[in-house]
Amino acid sequence: MMSSRRPRLGRQPAWSFPAAGEHQLENGLTVWVFDLPGQYVISATMALDLPLSAEPAAREGIANIVAHTLDEGTLSHPGASFTETLENTGAVIGAGVTYLATHVSIDVPVTGVVDAFPLFADAIRTPALADDDVLRHIGLRRAEIQQVMANSAQLAAALVPGAVFSDAFRTSRATGGTTDTLDAFGADDVRAFQAAHYSPKGATLVVAGDFAGLDPIALAESAFGDWTHTGIATHHEDPAGAAPRRRLISRPDAVQADIRIAAPAIDRADPRWPAFQVACSVLGGTFQSRLNTELRERRGFTYGVYMSTTQLRHGGYATVGGSFRTDVAAEAVTEALRLLDVAAKPFTTAEVRRAVNFLTRTAPLRYATASGVSQQAIVLASMGLDWRHIDESATQLAEVTADDATAAFTEIWPSNPAVLVVGDPALADGLGVEAEPTPDL
Repeated sequence: MMSSRRPRLGRQPAWSFPAAGEHQLENGLTVWVFDLPGQYVISATMALDLPLSAEPAAREGIANIVAHTLDEGTLSHPGASFTETLENTGAVIGAGVTYLATHVSIDVPVTGVVDAFPLFADAIRTPALADDDVLRHIGLRRAEIQQVMANSAQLAAALVPGAVFSDAFRTSRATGGTTDTLDAFGADDVRAFQAAHYSPKGATLVVAGDFAGLDPIALAESAFGDWTHTGIATHHEDPAGAAPRRRLISRPDAVQADIRIAAPAIDRADPRWPAFQVACSVLGGTFQSRLNTELRERRGFTYGVYMSTTQLRHGGYATVGGSFRTDVAAEAVTEALRLLDVAAKPFTTAEVRRAVNFLTRTAPLRYATASGVSQQAIVLASMGLDWRHIDESATQLAEVTADDATAAFTEIWPSNPAVLVVGDPALADGLGVEAEPTPDL
């Protein structure tokens, strides 16, 4: 007999980020192993200690081209034979760059991991980087730039780092390079960059999944143990902030305006990070945030507005963003800036409790798979942190008070942040700036 009575919600059980076994190969490569019973798709990710500040200034974007060409073939499996061999193991490989590191990852069923791991190592250590493949990816990046320039939301997002950081720093410019810098290098330069900068020194390999019957350290040793480092030292920028200003990028007759309000912030190593994270969540991290409640629910200006944070090895930035009706865009900027004045309206205990509950109680969902665990761990490794940071941060989050969150935000967020609007030039008077043409990227 079926009961119509709903089950009662119980107390959420205690949860911790999975613990890793740690090992270091003789060549300096750090290996973190997360043994996750029942996760039969193994996820492995390599974080190369390769900040984009290592790129020659005239050839920015070269690291991105290297990463995207890795899976086009290796010296031992050139061209399509690499893809065919990889697919026979059931594996999927991918790569990308951040300002902090190059990440190369592979997801493969446990039944294919022994065969796939050497291919994963080949893609990192001995990619072919053939002329045609390199030139094709340079062309794809050029096309991507044109797409960004044609899309208001993407353009607004692409211009945020330059609005936040001084242009003396690599962090102020797009990770993929610009049209001009892409014109400055070819396949020989790409191969030389990979040979010089892909190294086990400072690198971290994260492997996660069910390893019953397997020795993941032996896999790593076999694939990477004889990899030698190049000796090139890396430098992680500590970027200075740019002078904040307002900009209006002209989109004649646009029916909506894409708005970004941004400012330099802090990294995860800063003791104020838990309180600042809570503050940003209260302001724009959830559907019930102050920004979304006021600008979407009460005023109907937008389908949604958010506040996000980006952390670097040193520092970072915070961004408010959303798309708004053109006729209310100037008012939306004014209202958003008012809502960001936390000193005028401090956070309440109820707001902070909701934010803390959201940040801590959704963690088991975010890290329910081997891929989720490995991707989070590799982000932490790129920031110079280890996997213990997740639990340490959760403990600190639970202790954040309304006063803590208010103090952290008012200390970090400036009274005069950068404001960037991509929209109709008729907004110039309301925003108090002159409209600019779309900049070349």
